[in-house]
Order: sequence, then C-alpha cells, then structure tokens
Amino acid sequence: MTSTLNHHWCVGIDLHKDTLTACTFCRCCGEIVYRKLACKCRRQIAEYFAALPHPHTVAIETVGFYRWLWEMLDPLVDKLVLADATQARALAGRRLKTDREDAFNIAELLAAGRLPTSYAPTAEVQLLRDLTRHRHGFSRQHARVLCRVKSIMNANNRPGPDRLQSDGLIRYLKAQGEKLPPRHLAMLWNCVDQLALTERQIAQAEREIKPVIEQESFRATYNILTSFPGVAMVTAATVISEVGDFTRFRDRKSIGRFAGLNPRVFASGGKQRIGHIAKTGSPQLRWILQQAAWTAIRTDDQVRQIFARIAKRSGRKAAAVAIARKMLTWMWAAVNKQETYRSNVAA
Repeated sequence: MTSTLNHHWCVGIDLHKDTLTACTFCRCCGEIVYRKLACKCRRQIAEYFAALPHPHTVAIETVGFYRWLWEMLDPLVDKLVLADATQARALAGRRLKTDREDAFNIAELLAAGRLPTSYAPTAEVQLLRDLTRHRHGFSRQHARVLCRVKSIMNANNRPGPDRLQSDGLIRYLKAQGEKLPPRHLAMLWNCVDQLALTERQIAQAEREIKPVIEQESFRATYNILTSFPGVAMVTAATVISEVGDFTRFRDRKSIGRFAGLNPRVFASGGKQRIGHIAKTGSPQLRWILQQAAWTAIRTDDQVRQIFARIAKRSGRKAAAVAIARKMLTWMWAAVNKQETYRSNVAA
C-alpha cells in the first residue's frame, strides 16, 4: 500500500476471539488489501496497524470483547470508530457470510460515509464501568446466597428476618439454631461463610469505586446525580459508567430506549397494543435504576404521588418501572442543564 495526498484508507476489522481480519480499502482508487492476524500475536497486530499509510480511519466491529483491541489501536491509528455490527450487516444486503466479506462490508460502508457507529466509552468511563460491573457481580452473588438461605428457612417454616446480612444470620442461628434440623443448620453456617466473604468483596469494590467517581472529570455529573432521591455513590457511578456521555442523546425518549425501559408498541392494521419493556441495552443500568426508584418512592413525596397515580391504573410493578424510566430522563435533563434535583422536576 502506498500513500498519496489524494488517498484516504478505510480499514474494517472483523473481530473474533482467536483471529481478526482487516480489510484496507482506499475510497479514491478502490485498492483492497486483506490481512488475517492471530489475536494472541499482539506485537504483530500493533506493528501492522502502526505501518498503515496515512491518512486512515479504522473501524472495529462491535463485539463483547472488542475493548482490548480498541485500547491497543487507539494510540496507533489516525482515527478509530466502533461499528454497529447488526446495522452494518443489515445494510450489506449480502447473503455471503465470511470474515473477509464482513471486514470489507465495514470498510466499504466507512468509505461511503454510511457506517452505523456505536458509542465507545473513554478510558476513564470504561474503568468506572469495569469497577461497577465487578461490584454488581458480587451483589448478585450475595442475592443468590440469600435466596438459598430463605429457601432453607421456608422449608422449616421459619422464614426468619426479612433482610439478612452475615452478622444477622449469625445472631439468628445462635439464638434459633437448635430448632432447625442438623443438616439444614450446617448448610446455613456454610451460607454464613459465603455471605461474609461476598460482603467483604462488595465493600472492597466500593472502596475502589470511590476515588474514581470523585475525579474531576466526573465530579459535576456525580454531584448532580447524587442530589436525586434514592441515588447514592454506587447508583450514580453505575449510571455515569453505563450512560457515558449524556449529551449524545437528543431527547428524553432516546435515553429511555437506550436503557430498554420503554414499553414495546405493536401497531398493525389500525390496532395498537402496548407490551412489556424492551430490555435492550445495559441490564446493570435497568437494575440500579429500579433499586433507586423504589427508594425514591419511599423517601420523596412527589415521586410517591406519581407512583400512586400510575399504580392505580397499571399496577405497582409497572408503576415502579415507569418511575425508573422517569428518573433516568430527569437525570438526563438535569445533567444537560447542569442543575441539581428539585422536587418540581417531577411535575
């Protein structure tokens, strides 16, 4: 490949766990060059992309494990974008499905200015996202152990306290343990060990999140989000890490669709039916917003009034989901206006 002033090289990458296929396409002369590389050969990959002719733009296909390649290529290439794999495939209109074909499709759409792109978080946002997701993994593990504890207790018609931590379960077993069968008592003491370990891991994860979320780049948004009812450090950090740049959403509906909290609409032949929420996007974001919504319902009078009005016609669960969606849109509006939460934001 040779570089001239009139050339602009567009590189499409079809990424797999073991290999990547790069298609280098010149939108001026139509020259095409393919290269297949093993993902384990990191030095070879870096040398290949560092040697690309200038100017060039590189597009990586969106997959769940693209981040390592993004962080490697970001300082090496002129411009790096993230391609929406699903929409790019739909635009291709080709029946052939090969690594070369997929890489060429991305490069061709990029050269034509028609490549649908996805949001790629900055390094700081990605670090925060990794930490919050790590913490939520421990939280889900803690919840699974608690479900096991409740199942054992219910089997003995002794449901125990509604909310349990390891120390609470220890006190309960010391006071009521002789009333349980020995096999179930031994199981519950095993659960105590698992809960105690998971609680220490959660606490450690939160200590790691705190200095990151308090950095200057996040501070203004963090202060705005924590002014909302039901939103503390972990919730604010999760929303920031999953949403990223709030300004990339043009209106309230678009950020609701991003979170998958919007209801599905089925309309055909003059008939319309509203279904369940779409559940697209980040499950961590939906989960943390739902937790924040229930807390806000208990602690904020105006949110409680909105919840009661919706619950009267749609039920409590649907109303809680609606509050979660509203809280996200209020956050979007507050961050864009650089204003903290006010009660009349919910009006």
